[in-house]
Amino acid sequence: MSEKYYRVKTAAKLIDPDFSSRTLYSWIAKIEKRTKYRFLRKTILRNGILVDQLLLTEEDIQLLRKLYRLRNKERKDLTAAIFTTFLSPEELSKRLLLEENIF
Repeated sequence: MSEKYYRVKTAAKLIDPDFSSRTLYSWIAKIEKRTKYRFLRKTILRNGILVDQLLLTEEDIQLLRKLYRLRNKERKDLTAAIFTTFLSPEELSKRLLLEENIF
């Protein structure tokens, strides 16, 4: 069985009907800047023009739903929610220890 891929606009509505794709693009950029997590990018041919496309898997959408819940329902800071969602427990504890030692 092949894996399904979703465009950002579709994924945003699957995460929450009121979630904008523009915000999701912003979050994806921040996730990739602050963590090692990477989303799938493909170049596709659309109407004879090459177009760069960001595609999300169902696993990506599950992680982004968790991030959305932490950010919007639990009111957690976006960076902290990104770390909680996309870092391994070891990386998260190292990051928290580092931040505790900054004065």
